[in-house]
Amino acid sequence: MFFKKKSKNLTGRIVVGEGAQAGRYGYDRLRDNVLFMNADGNTKVLQIESAVSGEGKTTTVCNLAVCLGKAGKKAAVLELDFYHPRVHRVFKLPGATGIAEYMLGSAGMDEVIKKTGYENVDIITRGGAIDNPPLVYMSEKFKGFMAALREKYDFLLLDCAPVLQSSDFMHISEVSDGVLFLAAHARTTRSQAEDAVRELKKNGIPVLGAVFTMYKPKKSLDYMPYKYYSTDGEPPESFAKGSGKG
Repeated sequence: MFFKKKSKNLTGRIVVGEGAQAGRYGYDRLRDNVLFMNADGNTKVLQIESAVSGEGKTTTVCNLAVCLGKAGKKAAVLELDFYHPRVHRVFKLPGATGIAEYMLGSAGMDEVIKKTGYENVDIITRGGAIDNPPLVYMSEKFKGFMAALREKYDFLLLDCAPVLQSSDFMHISEVSDGVLFLAAHARTTRSQAEDAVRELKKNGIPVLGAVFTMYKPKKSLDYMPYKYYSTDGEPPESFAKGSGKG
């Protein structure tokens, strides 16, 4: 799937429903593919990954959640990039009181779930600083937390740290149903995308699909990490579905 980015002001904000074609059409099509992928109800916790930072991951996660909410699905976005949590900024909400406080026992589940103002969409922020993220992800308390959220929502969208910049993806995969992998046009190199996908598959993590963000048809094709591309510069036309584990 491709996202055509017309201007920098589409980054880091909700564009769904604002009349911006790049955001509206692209995210709607991504939503439809995600709904189709979860037809059996077993692919509802999506781990959103990219190779490196700056590939539009948080923007994509938040807009996808709003699209799912508009379709009548209860969605929660979790700030699992503990190094650079940005989800709360996109929704213009405070980041305090989140996963860190829940893990410490100073806040309950209801206290860390924040309403966004968008229909059916909640977020769960990181909260305070977390020194050793893998210890959180591997804990039974965190796994129980995720299991409870799975029962509460139709979709959980996990905004995670980039694959090539952190090993957190390995631990998060234990509570997710698979990865949606993002690559940015004219930013992500072919080798970065290949290395990241290789790491995911090496660890037996299902790559459910790929999303090509920030698509600009006039840029060089040398940066395209996959062999598909749009020939006419129109909004997203396809969703590349992965083969699962292996």
